[in-house]
Amino acid sequence: MLRRMRSVSDLTHPVPRLQHGKTTKYPILLAESRSPLWTAESSVESRLQFGKVQNLRKACESLHTTEVPAGRVFSFWKQVGRATKTSGYAKGRELRQGCLIPTTGGGLCQISNALYDLALRCECEIVERHGHTAVLPGSPAELGRDATVFWNYVDLRFRPQQPLLMTAVLSRDELIVSFWGQQGHVSVGAVSAEPRKSATVNTCTDCASVQCFRHARPDSSKHSGRAAFLIEECWPEFAAFAGKEKSAEDELFLPFRSRVAQVVRYRWDPTGYARVISADFPTLMSSLKARFAPDGKPIIAHQISQSESLARYYGERLPVDASYVHVAQTLLPFLWRSGHLGGRKFSVFMTRLPLEILHKKLDDLVIEYPERKTFQEFRAPEWMVEAEAEALEQADRIITPHALLARLFPSRTTRLEWKLPAVRSGRRGECVVFPGPSLARKGAFEVRDSLRQLGYPLLVLNTRAAESKHFWEGVPMSEVSSDWLQHANVVIQPAFIENNPRPLLRALASGIPVIATPECGIEAHPLLTLVPTGNRQALADALQATISG
Repeated sequence: MLRRMRSVSDLTHPVPRLQHGKTTKYPILLAESRSPLWTAESSVESRLQFGKVQNLRKACESLHTTEVPAGRVFSFWKQVGRATKTSGYAKGRELRQGCLIPTTGGGLCQISNALYDLALRCECEIVERHGHTAVLPGSPAELGRDATVFWNYVDLRFRPQQPLLMTAVLSRDELIVSFWGQQGHVSVGAVSAEPRKSATVNTCTDCASVQCFRHARPDSSKHSGRAAFLIEECWPEFAAFAGKEKSAEDELFLPFRSRVAQVVRYRWDPTGYARVISADFPTLMSSLKARFAPDGKPIIAHQISQSESLARYYGERLPVDASYVHVAQTLLPFLWRSGHLGGRKFSVFMTRLPLEILHKKLDDLVIEYPERKTFQEFRAPEWMVEAEAEALEQADRIITPHALLARLFPSRTTRLEWKLPAVRSGRRGECVVFPGPSLARKGAFEVRDSLRQLGYPLLVLNTRAAESKHFWEGVPMSEVSSDWLQHANVVIQPAFIENNPRPLLRALASGIPVIATPECGIEAHPLLTLVPTGNRQALADALQATISG
């Protein structure tokens, strides 16, 4: 009845859902609330705390960057929507009639408490607010700064006197809610709150009323949480790391899994995990779209779209009690921005330079080599750069075999050994092999100029992209063979940017010398020669010495 009455009231006096704004328009922090996510509780309460944190993630997703114009009413329920299982909410703790009980959406009062406290501190007009039925010791209710909510007739509503934007995020251990303004706080007369006395509150672990229909029996199993491995491209180094780290309760998320079609880049041993989730359909659709869609988008746009789709699929299926996440770097900005990593520890499988550093490096190369047009490509949206930087700052560990990437985070990096593939050692051939593609960032100009000088035949493995149609004019070229190692005298990769040097590892494993730059991420090997990036003469000298030797 009360819900229907509120529905009728909302029809006669509508309160619209507010739009989201840009943080750049609200540079001044007006007030901030920080509250802990976790407390030491019994096994039942521990289980419900995982649910509470999940509910806060979902609410933050709706509230983050909400823009409240001056004089407009903010409604908690209009903004968050009904908390249901189908919309991603879980069972958490709810204070009702003096008891802490398990309820879907339980724990949302932590964020409504924070919003009410900020509204008071920013002197907003309180349109509707309800206190809790009982006061927990040490809670905001003791100071009269709490606001309980219950769909849809127990709401929190307030009206600011100046435009503001709210942000709501979860760090590893805290709920952080902030109000931001376009100017400093404008005082209109403080709104006071009345302190209240705390009272004893029952929980299911200490309550004698075991016949209560809401009673939850203590769970004898452990609820310290489990780990989840969120993979996009299956590097063998990360697979070996996961094989040592995983436990029987952990879950594995793969882009594609099939017993029929074995795709090398998605090959991962799925044994030993409690559950394996594979995004077969989203991955197939993203692949088809990238291959056949005639939209003229650059490759980076398709890669971003595929990663976003995969991150959304994984995020919706992450278990509530996944307290530690190992996440692929390509998925990191999307999972961080959507809030799925909030309230969790996480490590990053790092496969490339952080976007912030990558963009700066490319911009510097554009200035140094203005004629090389492809240095101007390969940019991600600015929001992704910011989101990735925020997430990397919060990451528990950085995991990578790439030497250059490992040096970026020396105190937090777990450095893995590169896995050399199992290949047969063979006789050195007659060609200089360049993995490619024939682009500036892979060192194609340096390769071309050196071979025009030396005259050695060149075999390019990746011919899908090139700086220009006749880029290799003046260089003797060889055709790509099914087994290029048979024709390789030396493999060169004088790259400015190289994330995944698999052909170089394959060459080293088969006994073929390799000439590369430190940007390729491989350091010590008897057959490896490192040359500075952009140094044609150093490359030519190394080539001549390697081939003649």
